Amino acid sequence: MVFIQVRNVEEELREAAKQRAAELGVDLSTYVRNLIRRDVNRPSMASWLAEAQADPIGRPFDAAESIREARAERDEEIRRNLGDAG
Repeated sequence: MVFIQVRNVEEELREAAKQRAAELGVDLSTYVRNLIRRDVNRPSMASWLAEAQADPIGRPFDAAESIREARAERDEEIRRNLGDAG
């Protein structure tokens, strides 16, 4: 692992992050690491738009399948986060 230092963080922001971490039962480092992981695992707006524009218009939409996919993604994120909390 590497060390990342963030400078010039307002005290109120640090305290709010510490409070949120405590509410989740993790230390501040784990909380911030999970925030970074969640952010970088999301597609950028540019890549999301490119993917959306590449899809043909009028393709079939299966709402049930979309819900299953969203739930699977949520469950995976919860599993990853719980793995860091333990």
